[in-house]
Amino acid sequence: MTLPLFDAHDDAEHRHFHDPAFARIRRGWYVDRAALEALPQHQRHLLDVRAVAAARPRAIFARESALVLAGLPAGIPQDVFTIGRTATSGYANGVRHSHAAIDDADVVETDGIAHCSPAYALADIARRGRQVDAVSALDWALRTGAVGREAVTDALARQGRRGQRRAAWVVAFADPLAESVGESWSRVAFHRMGAPSPQLQVRVMTRLGPRFPDFLWERPGMRPLGGEFDGAVKYGVLAAANGVQPVDAVIREKQREDALREHIDTLHWMWDSVQHPERLMRMLAGARVPVRGALLPGW
Repeated sequence: MTLPLFDAHDDAEHRHFHDPAFARIRRGWYVDRAALEALPQHQRHLLDVRAVAAARPRAIFARESALVLAGLPAGIPQDVFTIGRTATSGYANGVRHSHAAIDDADVVETDGIAHCSPAYALADIARRGRQVDAVSALDWALRTGAVGREAVTDALARQGRRGQRRAAWVVAFADPLAESVGESWSRVAFHRMGAPSPQLQVRVMTRLGPRFPDFLWERPGMRPLGGEFDGAVKYGVLAAANGVQPVDAVIREKQREDALREHIDTLHWMWDSVQHPERLMRMLAGARVPVRGALLPGW
């Protein structure tokens, strides 16, 4: 969905400055408030990028902003990112600029707006972004086939030395079997707590058919442990996929869970546990999965 931007500097549109039906995206740029509130966060960021592009037509957008322009998920960035030699590095008015050379081959356009290629943007996020965001973005890219691991590695070789070691770790750690951002965050948490790397999406045959737990650990002398990240929208998605009401989806999922527990033990967690991984670490330790005494620092 593309919302029209209204320029408050245009006399014909100046009325939007005081009209409560319109919301300010950034200084001088407005959109319909009701339509804005219905947009997901990444689409709101796209509006912010478009407003910056209108004010700075020579800008080259980078990192999460480039991924959003390319139609790829990029978390929920708070800032707009740009790159190039047109200005010194710095931050102003919600725009974070990197003064760096970028090859023409690494710049593409979407709807007339210049931005880094997805591979270049992913490599840059891996170098300088948060660990969980970098892993989530690259997991998604590999899973969908939008960008390959080799392309990100090649793009990384054309970037600065800062963060190269952590970026190489992200590229090696990324896994196309992670099916959601929550699963990607969980994998980073497992790494930080020193837990054994689980198998992902392993087929477990039950009396109700095959199940594929998000994670599976083998435990010596014990039954395997399945781990499931339960996002807030899980049952709504299941209901939509099967054409049933959410309450029916909950009942069906409970039946499948009972069948799965005939074969393996299971552990469930939600966003609060991956956002505070010490909680998830205690859960795994209680389930006899070996972990460290303290979390490794993230970035």
